[in-house]
Amino acid sequence: MSIDIPARIKELRKAQGLSTNKLSDLAGLSQSYVSKLAKGECHPTVESLELICCALGITLKDFVTYSEASLLQLRAIKIISQMNDEQLNAFCTLMERTE
Repeated sequence: MSIDIPARIKELRKAQGLSTNKLSDLAGLSQSYVSKLAKGECHPTVESLELICCALGITLKDFVTYSEASLLQLRAIKIISQMNDEQLNAFCTLMERTE
């Protein structure tokens, strides 16, 4: 299986609503390095790819094998992470009612 790493980084970054700058900050990598990765101008090390995955809130396995459903999950995680305690409580109550 061949993976287009630059396209995958861009797609997952956008799914999280992150800029390249924000992703580099979260991953602890230089902005120029992440930009070069996203443009396909260099190849990531396993360590840097793991840092990017951690910043995106996914595993390296998710990076390699994700599906459309996991992109929806990433969107949901982003929305949930922006909720305050009151909103989270209301969300949990709503979800418990649907079980």
